[in-house]
Amino acid sequence: MKTYSITSNNEIEINFDGNIPDTAIRSKMKAARIWWNPVRKIWHGPNNKETRAVVKDINENLSIIDYAFKLKIKDIIQADRTQLETWVSILRDYVNEVMTEENASHVNDTVSKSQELAWMDCFEFVAETLVDLPAKDKEYELIFEYSLPGTVHERPDVLLLTDTKVISLEFKRKKAPQDDDDRNDVAQAIRYKEWLMNHHKVTIDKKLDVKSYLICTNKDAKAGKLRDVDILSTENFCEVIEEELNGEMLCSFIEEWLSSSKTEMPDMLKAIEIMYREGKIPYISDVNEKCLSKVLWYINGAKKKKKKILILINGVPGAGKTAVGQSVVYEENKNGKANAVYLSGNGPLVEVLQYQIDKIGNNKHMSENAIQAMVNFKKAFFYKNTAVPEQSILIFDEAQRAWDENQLGKDYSEPEGLFRVGEKIYKHRECAVIIGLYGNGQVIYKGEEEGISLWDKALKKHDDWYVITPEELASQISEIGKRKIVDNDMFLPVSLRADFIDCSKWVEQAISRCYGTVNNVNKELDKLQKTSMRIYVTRDFDKVKEHVERIDVNCSKWKYGIMISNFAEQSVVRKVMPGWSIGYKGYNEVHNGEYGRWFTGECKKLEKACSVYGNQGLEIDCPIVLFGGDYIRQGDKWIARGYKYAKAKQEKHYNDVDTIVENNYRVLLTRARREMIILIPKDKMLDETYDYFVNMGMDKL
Repeated sequence: MKTYSITSNNEIEINFDGNIPDTAIRSKMKAARIWWNPVRKIWHGPNNKETRAVVKDINENLSIIDYAFKLKIKDIIQADRTQLETWVSILRDYVNEVMTEENASHVNDTVSKSQELAWMDCFEFVAETLVDLPAKDKEYELIFEYSLPGTVHERPDVLLLTDTKVISLEFKRKKAPQDDDDRNDVAQAIRYKEWLMNHHKVTIDKKLDVKSYLICTNKDAKAGKLRDVDILSTENFCEVIEEELNGEMLCSFIEEWLSSSKTEMPDMLKAIEIMYREGKIPYISDVNEKCLSKVLWYINGAKKKKKKILILINGVPGAGKTAVGQSVVYEENKNGKANAVYLSGNGPLVEVLQYQIDKIGNNKHMSENAIQAMVNFKKAFFYKNTAVPEQSILIFDEAQRAWDENQLGKDYSEPEGLFRVGEKIYKHRECAVIIGLYGNGQVIYKGEEEGISLWDKALKKHDDWYVITPEELASQISEIGKRKIVDNDMFLPVSLRADFIDCSKWVEQAISRCYGTVNNVNKELDKLQKTSMRIYVTRDFDKVKEHVERIDVNCSKWKYGIMISNFAEQSVVRKVMPGWSIGYKGYNEVHNGEYGRWFTGECKKLEKACSVYGNQGLEIDCPIVLFGGDYIRQGDKWIARGYKYAKAKQEKHYNDVDTIVENNYRVLLTRARREMIILIPKDKMLDETYDYFVNMGMDKL
């Protein structure tokens, strides 16, 4: 692998990995005074505009090592003031250049004097505290300002690598964050650790142990712990580093590690882009990859043995059911044949996914071959006895929300209709596969409340179909004998939505009318607060706007937007968003035809809210969940209320409208990938709701 880096002496080094660059490249380098070092077998020269221009010119196949420099611990200890100032100057120039490249709004000097003082403080702290480190340990190198691959401004202060460990060291000029409960610095340390564990390819491939510490350099600082992060000071820094290095060896693959790529764990829209633009399945978790491989194996077996099979895939919110389903469609259709189709009754989801595919593909029919609205599929194949779809594999999204007979307006349910279509497919092709993606606790429409029982009834009527199902659903499918195959690889137990951080357990305790307890909700929030997931609560929209402005600066690629319940009260929403119009034809709510644009960028304008109708099955980095007065705390209990609630109850739209309202908030509170803001209007009836979230220990904006 060809790489370049900048040394502590402010030189550029280019390593062609044993290969000889062609004459044109060598001439360009020599003209910029980049010379060959025959001893080290690298090209090197001064770090200036001319040499950087040459590197940029030849770096099409050059892997850029993004860090300021690396220094041996012993060199820092032995350095005089002049050398320290030189290093600070190099750090300043490097960060200025990185910030300018990543964000056009940063120009010239973006590094503050306080940051320069912080770097000097870091060097002096390391020199003073590690002077008694054993000589062999002083040979280890510290890496400064390494840019985590694939991020914008994510740079741990210092990294220390061994052959088995990655140690992240975050330096702060503070006394004791654990005493004043300063969670921002701790969250930063946690975020770097989680990122390295989940996204750094070499770290993952080599199974390196990742550690993260917060170091307070103030002379009066004291050691401690906050949210499971060890806080070090002068009293124990050397001791901890010596203990971490005990029995370790110098990292033998440091250059490989520094030039590592990011292991992609994309959100759904990014995953679609990777599949259809780059022609490959993006990285998914080992659990989901195993599930996908098994599903493809079952499909292949059904083709060979001429079988009819139903596969039910179950999982927690954000576990990647949609990603598995879309991956099956891509794999089965990638040779140009329409073998599989993704069906969804969620119109906004269909719109957003088709919008994303159409932006990428050069075939106007690509998106409709990959994903179809269930309403169109039913018109074409449920109600026309002779019509047979081109695809043999039908993937049904949100299988738990399948319509019953009354909602469908027929003498059969949606699952029964799919089985009937499957019979027609089998008659033509001697193979039929239905895959149901089944989520728990997310029923939000009328006619969807029977769940797995509809699939059970359909299986009993079609006695030559096999079902592959995880144990959790298998217990609800009875009297079909050997046709039921239990396979727990069809269960996805871990949320991928926020770097494997599962918010669903906290959500279940926090908003459940029946099962949540104060003790349990506090425990689950405490677990979340030991991760990089930040959840804030506020009653002030100006605070929200200030926070997202910081997101735009520090995490410019993040998406954020306002989300509301289907039952939200306009009069309550207006107490935090004056003049807003929501609901049917409301100009501040996202409607059909607008979802694709909203989820791909317009959400950040904060001019429209997306209801549960539009956001189920989708996600953004930082949802702003607005409590609209339809689900409130009253007398230490959750109460569903409001005009829309009362109307639904009176007209008997649902069997259990209270559960439907609860499910709305279960969906809303599980959309986050990075952070979440709970926005509670200043209405007296919501005072107890606000106090409930504050008292459980949630961070206030």
